[in-house]
Formats: sequence, structure tokens, C-alpha cells
Amino acid sequence: MQSESPKPPIRWLVLAVLGLPMLVVVTIVPWYGINYGYDLYEWAWFLALLTFCEMSITAGYHRLWSHKAYKAHPVLKFIFALGGACALQNDCITWASDHRRHHLYVDDNEKDPYSAGKGFWYSHFEWMIRDYESTREDTSNVEDLMADPVLVWQRKYYLPLLLIMNFGLPVILGVIHGDIWGSLLLAGFLRLVVSQHFTYLINSAAHIWGSRAYDPSQTARDNWFISLFTFGEGYHNYHHTFAWDYRNGIKWYHWDPTKWLIKACSWIGLTSKLRQCSAYRQELTRLQVQYNKALEKCEKVIDSPSWQEKLEFEYKQLVETLNHWSELKQQWYQAKSEQLSTDWQEKFPELEAESLRQRYRLLKIELEGKRKSWQALLHTFTTLPAQSTQTV
Repeated sequence: MQSESPKPPIRWLVLAVLGLPMLVVVTIVPWYGINYGYDLYEWAWFLALLTFCEMSITAGYHRLWSHKAYKAHPVLKFIFALGGACALQNDCITWASDHRRHHLYVDDNEKDPYSAGKGFWYSHFEWMIRDYESTREDTSNVEDLMADPVLVWQRKYYLPLLLIMNFGLPVILGVIHGDIWGSLLLAGFLRLVVSQHFTYLINSAAHIWGSRAYDPSQTARDNWFISLFTFGEGYHNYHHTFAWDYRNGIKWYHWDPTKWLIKACSWIGLTSKLRQCSAYRQELTRLQVQYNKALEKCEKVIDSPSWQEKLEFEYKQLVETLNHWSELKQQWYQAKSEQLSTDWQEKFPELEAESLRQRYRLLKIELEGKRKSWQALLHTFTTLPAQSTQTV
């Protein structure tokens, strides 16, 4: 039997930088808490800096710089650069380079830097501490970021920045409060470890547990529970399908503080040109996935041809209605924005305000009916007996 190839050598400096804080957290942090205690001030700064670090990674490193989902004011970029150094996840240029390769080669064990195909612990942590070829620095895919003065500055002064943010800032907070060790342990060490492992969950857990409504061909999954810890990054199947969308959670009730921050900043001019995928394209993508799954089921049930015919008919009817509704919706929005000006009436003389509104409403009702029929059909497929269960 051929033995497995040996693992690459350990990056001892990286292991020390990431491992020593964890050692402090599991030993000194609880010991100090038992013997001296932590107060509300220290816990408040723990939460504040945890949020600062997470948001700098999710809104800054990830959605702003890696995916260009929106544009940001230099002041906000500077804040995110400081938060990224505080999170101790490498400079943004290196981070974004790894992440772009992850999206380009997702689940390719040879090219994806943190491929989930190699297991939970590899994608969560191990990819950083061993010298795998796929994790070696290659910034050829981030030339656009090399032109960003904020990122060039952060990369040049990353070491002093991480020391200032992870040690200097907690110590200053401790001096102000009169308890340097308490602030350093909570706002420094515990915050750092919790922040890092919350982010690591996106690479590991979000590729193992959850649903794949947009692209079942890859491991990325949507998981609302993971979003609670990752500031909205848990809707990962959607993100991998529409990576340029500034949102990960697209519904109003989806827990995605990062999208709320980005949106709120747009109201005061700190962000602009927020990119998002249309509801039409989202639904069309989900329908295609549902159709393919149902088609696979059709091939295994009794009276397969008739069920396939019914499935195809319902699918085409729904898609046709959805397309028509989307077109009319665009016309309606354009009509409202132009307030049915003379130019508009000359271009579409048959479409007056009232008739356009009425057609839009009627088509929306028809679309809801088609959606219900489609869902009912999908539910029926879950109860159909397979051919093998029938007696010949």
C-alpha cells in the first residue's frame, strides 16, 4: 500500500503568532478572571474591538477590496486598514489575493488556498501554518489593490500597526481604567482569538453545513446560524454565486450587520455605488437549481415521461411569467421616475400610467399563482414512489 505524501513543513513563525494568543486565552485569561475578575468596562471594550475587527474584515478586506462590491471614502478605508491589522489576519493585499484565488478555484484541492475538500481543520486553520504550494504568496491577481495608497501604506507598516492595535491600544485602555492586565487579556488576547476563529468559520463551517439553493455544485453553503458569529458572512452559497453583491443576506430579516453598515455609510457619503444582484436574477437562479433537482427525481419515479412533461410545462410557464413581470416592472419604474413625461408617452403611446400600473399588479398576482403551483409540484415530487419500490 502506497503511503501518503508527507505534509509540507510547518511555518513556525505563523504557528507561534497564532498559537501563543490561544495558549494565553485557555490559561491566563480564565486564571486572571477567577482571581481578580473582569468588569463591565473591560467586557464592553472586548465587544467593541471584536466588532471593529470583524467589520473591518467583512466590510473592508472582503466585500470592499476583495470583491469590489462598493466604493468607500479614504477615511473609511483607513479605519478598515487599522481594523484589519487589529484582527491580525495579514495585510489586506495578501488576504485579498488568497481570497480571490479561493473563489476562482473553489474546492480545487491543488489551487484553492483553503479548500474545504481537505477537511474542516485544514480550511479552518491548517492551511495557514504549513507551507502548502497553494498558499504561497502570489499577488499577481491584486494589481488593482497595489494602486490603493491606503493598502500600500498598511502593507508597508503592517508590523508596527498590528503591535499598536493589539498591544498598544489595550494597554492604553487599561491605563485609563486602572487595570492594564484586565484590558490586555480581554480586549487584547481574548478578542483577538475569538475574532480570528469567528472569521475562520467562513472557510470551514460555511463550506460543510447548510443549504445550497443557488449553486449545489460547490461546497459553499447558506447557514443563518454561522452568520450570527461572522457578522452576516454565513449566507455563503449566495455569496459564492453572486460575489460582487455588497450583501450576503439578501432578505430584510437576514442577520447581516455588514450590509447594514455599508448601507448606513452610504447615507453619509462614506460609501457609494453599492452593487447588488436583482431579485429577478436571484429567483431565476434558484428556479434552475430546483428544476434540475426535480428532473433528477423524475428519472427515478413511476410514469417518468408524464411527470417530466408536467415539470417542464410548469417550469416554462413560471419562467415566462417571471420574465414578463420583470420587464413590466422595469417599465413601471422607468415610468414613475420620468413621471410619464412627453418623451415617455411618445415612446410608449399605448402605455398610460393607470393601465401600466394595472397590468403590473395583475401580472404580479399571476406570478404568485405560478409560484404556488410550482412549489406544490415540487412538494409532490418528494412523495412520489421510486420505480424500484413497485412490484413488477
